[in-house]
Amino acid sequence: MRGVEAQPVYMLTTLAVAPNISSVIKAKRMIQYEVARVALPPVPSALTLAGPNPTITVPNSSSYQINGNDDPLCGNNQNRPAIGTIGDGNLSGSGPSNQATDSRNDIITALTAPSVKTNNFSGVDGCTPDAQNVQNIANSLYTTPTGLNDIVHNVMNAATLTYPSGTSINAATFGTTASPQVTVVNGDLSVSGNSNGAGILLVTGTLTFSGTFTYNGVILVIGNGVLQQGGGGNGNFTGAVIVANIAGNSNYATNPADANLAGTLGSPTWNWNGGGGNGLQYSSCAIDIGMKSASYTVVARREITY
Repeated sequence: MRGVEAQPVYMLTTLAVAPNISSVIKAKRMIQYEVARVALPPVPSALTLAGPNPTITVPNSSSYQINGNDDPLCGNNQNRPAIGTIGDGNLSGSGPSNQATDSRNDIITALTAPSVKTNNFSGVDGCTPDAQNVQNIANSLYTTPTGLNDIVHNVMNAATLTYPSGTSINAATFGTTASPQVTVVNGDLSVSGNSNGAGILLVTGTLTFSGTFTYNGVILVIGNGVLQQGGGGNGNFTGAVIVANIAGNSNYATNPADANLAGTLGSPTWNWNGGGGNGLQYSSCAIDIGMKSASYTVVARREITY
């Protein structure tokens, strides 16, 4: 298992004894496994964009919004910024924070364009629009290609369902709140129609969706780091979204091996065209649903001699 923490950890012990009762020396073997669900590092904002020079396009719809204030139905008051930016932790000195600040300023410029409803981007500090540098509060795994690659591999290991690149689905269901799942797409995913899901959705290529797409949990667009929406629709993302470009070449999306990993964070893309009521609501309880969707995986294994 790679760098992401997983807890609580349970220890399973198995003992096998040779069934031959006539044998004086019976063969015995005892093995212990440590198992746990994969736990993602805490998300620092409703929408987190990791890397420099983000490309961001937002609609001028009066009903579209990104809200970092925790869903009141959760009762946890775990409020976050609406949009958080992260710099490359591989940089020395004040580099990462400066990079995250520059990215934040780029986003604020995009959100204060005349056609954009700036009040629709709200969060923990009441800024308008609420876009913040979250470098100092983000888990270090989110700040480097290596750390984000660790997250990718751990989610892949816990996958309930895996799709190949180029998957195009109409009216899809990626789990439910009663039965969430970990969905992994090794490459590009295109979703249309009245689609929904719950749990964790990882897309290593480009995530493109249109129509009404409703999701409860955590969406990770880590790899090529491109999320784009077209058309209207009234679906909503509830939970959190992370977009990061860590692809060193075009092969990473379909083969996220270390050899295809970038040395530094690339520019993430968040293009949300069209109107409609699509948006993002931060929700700690939807994120909990995502965490519970992961199956137990083996953290460690040992054979005991006695």
